[in-house]
Amino acid sequence: MVKRHASQAGTSLQLRCVWFWFAPTLFLLLKLVTTTKIGDGQADELSNIVPAIGLLLVASIGNFLADVGCGCRGRGIAVQLFAQVLVIVNSLDLVPALFGPGSSDGAAAAADALALAAPQLAPAEAKAPAAVVALVPAAREAPLSLRAASLLARGRQKSDVGLPGGSNMPHGLGNEPERMSIVLPCLNETKFVVKTVLKFCERTPKDLLQEIIVVDDGSSPPLEGELKKAGIPEECRLRVLRHTQPWGLMIAKQTGGDAALGKYIGFYDCHVAPAEGWYRETVELLRQQPKRLVVPLIGDLDVDKWDERTNGALTAKCYINFNADFWWYDDESDAIPVISGGLVATTRWWWHMSGGYDKSMRGWGGENTDQSLRAWLCGGDVLRAKSSRIAHMWRVPSDRRTLAKYKLKGGVDNLARVAAMWFDEFKPKFREGKLDPHLNVSDGLEMRERLQCKPFAYFLHRFRRVYIDGGVIPDKVFKIRAKQSGKCLQRHGGGYQLRPCAQGGWFHKANQMHENFPADDFDGSAEDESSEQEVVCGNHKAKTCAGCPQGHGPGWCHNDCIWNFGACMNREKFLRAQE
Repeated sequence: MVKRHASQAGTSLQLRCVWFWFAPTLFLLLKLVTTTKIGDGQADELSNIVPAIGLLLVASIGNFLADVGCGCRGRGIAVQLFAQVLVIVNSLDLVPALFGPGSSDGAAAAADALALAAPQLAPAEAKAPAAVVALVPAAREAPLSLRAASLLARGRQKSDVGLPGGSNMPHGLGNEPERMSIVLPCLNETKFVVKTVLKFCERTPKDLLQEIIVVDDGSSPPLEGELKKAGIPEECRLRVLRHTQPWGLMIAKQTGGDAALGKYIGFYDCHVAPAEGWYRETVELLRQQPKRLVVPLIGDLDVDKWDERTNGALTAKCYINFNADFWWYDDESDAIPVISGGLVATTRWWWHMSGGYDKSMRGWGGENTDQSLRAWLCGGDVLRAKSSRIAHMWRVPSDRRTLAKYKLKGGVDNLARVAAMWFDEFKPKFREGKLDPHLNVSDGLEMRERLQCKPFAYFLHRFRRVYIDGGVIPDKVFKIRAKQSGKCLQRHGGGYQLRPCAQGGWFHKANQMHENFPADDFDGSAEDESSEQEVVCGNHKAKTCAGCPQGHGPGWCHNDCIWNFGACMNREKFLRAQE
């Protein structure tokens, strides 16, 4: 009788030990089945949780066999507590930080996660070719969950982070606070950086402002000194990252974007002033679609008041021609083919997902087109926020305060890189077929493959009102024949020659007039330079329309002037000549 009771007690004890060891594993398995969806482009996070399940399973089997004989006492209690701690950690979404892929061991992944979640422990390092010194004040809070931080630490190289069904943000990041990092790339803008930082600090709610990141692109003297002297309030959450030498706008923006901790990232120039409520529509548009770029209405900055000039022009929209040059235009749609440059916001997730900028570009120019095409062709879009207004200081020769205090480094043809990376079968249209076939854009092509981007023809079709209706892609072509000889024009080197019409070149209305085009003042746009009245070019004025572009092309030819055949002309006289 005693033996039977003892046997029953032993069996009961063994069953209790089974549940004692295997319950944590069962819990994880049920959690995996109920929370993980696979396929349809959604995030597959099996690799995050399987190692924890395996660890618990091995511990359960081993310790069950070892401890069943001692009645689940003694050392078994310690192992049980260890198992239960792992279950609790997993329920708090911390397991990926300890056991997730993307690092050589769990400790390294956890260290990366801690470095991102608590910037005071590990200042951000730049992704730029130059060394970066990070001057980061101690953070008052660590807004990212450890799981979100670990996703960033591991996910910068991952391409399979998807959008779970019914969610607008990637798994693990959708519930983080809606905060924005403001990135300001600056080079030798000592007088303006303080005003810009203070304006963003003043006009951005503190519960939205994650940080203001000033990326000092090798300024001399360093901008940190001026910012310290200005006594920027702690509530501005200022961080300063410094390149030891100038690398150009896009590298500075890449450094700031990679270091940003906010759910949203706003990239703005170092000489701007946001209007009251500038953030509302921008954040709302990003909340609706994470694969999105949002451009504010860009106003004219009154440098004396450091605020938007009253009744100034407002711009936002650009498109590109087949030379990858961007031109300003406007219509009723809020969809923007190409952003103009430095004023744009996106989500941190899309920034890392898309890779930011082409790492081989240098200086300024081309990055705006590359970034826009990444959005339109790779599943996203670009929209303007009409109620978000940011005043921008334009470079005006008549006001020496606005002139750049640096010289851009050359050596890289950024526009050629755009064409080689994105133009597909339209590459022969770039600079009349003068695209270097040996240009190495393999990283960009790999990115297109990774993101499963659409062909360039999709972009042209999406904006067919600009490219087809506007004549950039002509519906008809023609030859130009001389009345006297009956011969036709043919391009020859940098000029033209008359040849039999069978050998003549084809033209269309979107052609730009070359410098050596054999024509007199056919357009009637000659201007009287003796007039004392200036023309309005857009956000600035000039003595004549010919003086509006100042080397910037059609983007500086508006209002009283019109861009035609590669020249800025008086709008009224030009239209009168077409009658």
